[in-house]
Amino acid sequence: MTNLKTLIKLLQQKEGSAERPYFLPAVWNSFGYTDYTTAPTRPGEIGVHPVRYFLAALEAICAQGQNVPSETGQGGNARPATEKDERCRKARGKPASAGDKLCGKIIYSTLLRTLTAWDHYPGEPIMPGTFLKAIALLPFLKSLGVDIIYLLPIFATGEKYKKGEVGSPYAIKNFYQLDPLLHDPLLGEMTPPLLATEFGAFVEACHLMGCQVMLDFVFRTASRDNDLISGHPEWFYWIDLAANAGFTPPFVKKVKQAAGHDRQEVEVLYKSSAIQSYLAQFRPAPSEADPKRWKAFQEEYGQRMKNPLTLIEEEFGVTTVPGFSDVIGDPQPPWEDVTYLRYYFDHHPKARKYITPEQPPYFLQDIARLNRYPGEVPNRELWEYITKIIPYYREKFGIDGARIDMGHALPAALNRAIIEKARAGRADFILWSEEFNVENSAPAKECGYDFITGDLWLKYKEVGKKGFSRKLFALLQSAKLPLTGALELPDTPRAAWYYPEKHQLELLVLLNYFLPKVVPLLNNGMELMEKQPMNLGLDNTAAGRYVLAKDDPMYGKLAFFDFYRLHWLNPERDFMLTLLRKAAALRRRFLHLLEEEYLVQASLRLTRKQLVHFAYFKPEPGELLLFIANRDFRNRAKVTGAELLPGELRRRFSTVTLVHTAGGLTEEQWTLKEKRLLQPGEVLIGFANKFTGGENR
Repeated sequence: MTNLKTLIKLLQQKEGSAERPYFLPAVWNSFGYTDYTTAPTRPGEIGVHPVRYFLAALEAICAQGQNVPSETGQGGNARPATEKDERCRKARGKPASAGDKLCGKIIYSTLLRTLTAWDHYPGEPIMPGTFLKAIALLPFLKSLGVDIIYLLPIFATGEKYKKGEVGSPYAIKNFYQLDPLLHDPLLGEMTPPLLATEFGAFVEACHLMGCQVMLDFVFRTASRDNDLISGHPEWFYWIDLAANAGFTPPFVKKVKQAAGHDRQEVEVLYKSSAIQSYLAQFRPAPSEADPKRWKAFQEEYGQRMKNPLTLIEEEFGVTTVPGFSDVIGDPQPPWEDVTYLRYYFDHHPKARKYITPEQPPYFLQDIARLNRYPGEVPNRELWEYITKIIPYYREKFGIDGARIDMGHALPAALNRAIIEKARAGRADFILWSEEFNVENSAPAKECGYDFITGDLWLKYKEVGKKGFSRKLFALLQSAKLPLTGALELPDTPRAAWYYPEKHQLELLVLLNYFLPKVVPLLNNGMELMEKQPMNLGLDNTAAGRYVLAKDDPMYGKLAFFDFYRLHWLNPERDFMLTLLRKAAALRRRFLHLLEEEYLVQASLRLTRKQLVHFAYFKPEPGELLLFIANRDFRNRAKVTGAELLPGELRRRFSTVTLVHTAGGLTEEQWTLKEKRLLQPGEVLIGFANKFTGGENR
């Protein structure tokens, strides 16, 4: 607890200082703090002395952590005990592995600068979320059953060409520097060592609370003014500065995406009518175009205070190329705030016959897919640099896992090297691939990943359509790795906006928590019934940013790019908080049954048009779990439990104890031959064993 103790000491030194009234949502106070005031002008909030409040929060977490068994992890940090992991491993009869750590876990995904952003001082602007405020919120997150805190990028971001008020967390300026916005001014003046202490304290606090920490890493792109350009301009692609304003990838007719069509794809791309004018915009790196001038520039660089990219633009008349989607014909505009890293010094073989030897390094959609179109001369120094990033955060801060943004699009050899070094000396380190296509789960598994993103969030949108259950379980059974179970992701529309009726949300949350081979994921704000998306990257349009009322201060803002404050005072939040806590409690209770090997395949074939239903049966000690939901959100449905069980189980169990009905949690006996009327969206969860299930022996 070295870092936590440092923060406590800093706060103790300021405890007696005078402070202005500092307001925060009352729901944040989940550790029993009592020394607060209320004000009629700030309903739903409490006023506190901020130093005393956060000091009490840190001390409460440290005290609670004393009673949480833990084991020592990498770098001397305490990691949470793995009681659930051990139970799952015993149930599977398999040796420990990193993948087993996912069994029974619930992930909370968050953009930290947004999570605890608030206008704490009356009449002043929103203050961004910080590591300190996030630490104090951990008891609240634990109340939702959270086991893993997944942080979207927390690194210093680009200053030039940034989007919105603050810029995207994915436009990373320095892979080894933390975002200064995450520093809390209550702790004093921001310095890099203090900011590192704040993050280290956050990880320590998570471990004390029994949570693991995963970071999001981006290795395919960087901010256009990434600090590496001043020392390694040859690691980037460059265009004439005059081409920057109207830069766009060449127009190409839509190419059918199909395995084995890569040659046709390349031909169509390089034979497009605009290809020559597009390629003519590219320039050599300034260090290669004029080495003598570049050397003089580097000697003067440290004495000049401007942004490095601004200096290069002024001195050499070139700039880094804006990034864009690797999908040919994608209608979205270029990504003006990021650029691609140059992983190969040569052109890939399929493109060489279309490119003259004099062509400066260039970037196209094929080059973005390095897994399919690798070159033959790797940029070894860059590869080595990239593979050291995750180990640095693992060893210095004790993080427990990493999500690799678009990792599947990196060169296969680089991907393997990243994973190998990430796991060196830490076999239980968790690795998550941002792979949406379940068909690619097999190569992800071979590469060493433990789970993939998948696209359940998209499949859930078909819950009321014909064939939903069949398609859902076919998807799950085809997956070679677990999938994230999410009703929304940071890039998608919000669940509360897409599913306006509460019984739709209840059905999908409970379904998501009881499916096999699924790791439930909560996206920050979902627990508050947040409707405004964080980004428009998936399944959305430009109009998607205008879902709030026009008088809402957050109208039109996106958390990825703006100073955004979640709607912590939303009165609808209580419904979702209750639902998530209920779902987590039920999941914990029956976790030992939620294994694919216990899924009763015959129950999936006993289909009913209005229902989604399945059963788990564990022969020893003879336990049955039955899940039935009416996915017709307008009409009621009659059902008997017996008709949804195969003959063997129907003969063995005559009754179940319903633990969930339309009325919520219960302990109600249901004779399986008795007809029951399910309300629209109602979920029944029943449990029986050889002692209570009325076995016919």
